[in-house]
Amino acid sequence: MLSVQWVRKRGLFEVNRKQLPLVLMLIAGAITTLTVYFKGLGLKTMLIALLAAMVAFGFIGSLIEYVLNSFDRNETTSEVSDEGEVIEKEAVDQPVTEAQAPEAEETVE
Repeated sequence: MLSVQWVRKRGLFEVNRKQLPLVLMLIAGAITTLTVYFKGLGLKTMLIALLAAMVAFGFIGSLIEYVLNSFDRNETTSEVSDEGEVIEKEAVDQPVTEAQAPEAEETVE
């Protein structure tokens, strides 16, 4: 079984979020172009549909990127408890020592 620390150490789930809107626009543009082409619509209609799809999916991709980045910002900020004390949260990428969590070391099967 793979441990979470093993996966994070190797960066297997790291995503370049800056490219997310570009990839969504590219996929949406390709699907829109093929759909309009096979329906036999004119060039002007194809270009208008392509522009609308790329603008819409560019906006959607930017919105998704903003939401994902806000989750990361919330993980690293401090939190105030009911008594007024500041509780610092640990970042996800920090290594865990054996003194903190001896059960964190799992073998890779």
